[in-house]
Amino acid sequence: MFRIKDEKELLEKLFADVENTEKEKIVVSGGHFPLVYNEKEAIEDVNHWGLFSIYTLELACKVAKHAKEHGKKISFVFFVDDHIYEGMSALNATKLSRRRNVLYKKRSGKDAKLPEVYRKVMQFYGFSEDGVIRHAHKKKGREDCLYFSEKILQASKRDIENPCARGYVSFLEDKDYFSKDSFYMVTFIPKRCKENICQFALDSEIKDLSASHIFLDSMAKLTSKKQLYSFGDGVLYRKD
Repeated sequence: MFRIKDEKELLEKLFADVENTEKEKIVVSGGHFPLVYNEKEAIEDVNHWGLFSIYTLELACKVAKHAKEHGKKISFVFFVDDHIYEGMSALNATKLSRRRNVLYKKRSGKDAKLPEVYRKVMQFYGFSEDGVIRHAHKKKGREDCLYFSEKILQASKRDIENPCARGYVSFLEDKDYFSKDSFYMVTFIPKRCKENICQFALDSEIKDLSASHIFLDSMAKLTSKKQLYSFGDGVLYRKD
């Protein structure tokens, strides 16, 4: 694990990683955000974690653009935290499920679009929904969702006690979505998940993965890039 001093240093490392890998495709995961629930709907709250969600999508797009310029194929993946704020809504499980279902159906299908703020970021760097890996939720109307549901990933039967790690391993080891033989993963992850991902997934379960993992604060709801790199132990980088 290596502490990064600023965005320039981070991009230098990530650009070198995607240039030097022999893998033919770069899969980038940025823009991770939570769903929050109210009486009417499930909300894609891309500002709930301060700068984290939109900034990590911008970083992912910069890395993807650089990789594409060096002849790599590109795919994006969006993981959605659709579970952590369930208990703060006062809604029962049925109502929560119905609100998720409406949202996920809206973001499913060949013509589905990302939220406007995300579309603008991706379009600025030359990308669109066409490059997004779709998640088959195995529910009617949600066969090809733009979002990977963490609830569904964590419901995997893999014998991994930690749910966060179980969800991540479920994605990486599902050949419908990811190939360790030909894909290189670049993932921007909330720092609160660092131990779960590193100790229970990367160090214990996942073999032969080529990847760069970047951990940034999401809980302090920081609003400037400088704060992200200077707050606490800052931005952390790990290469696998």
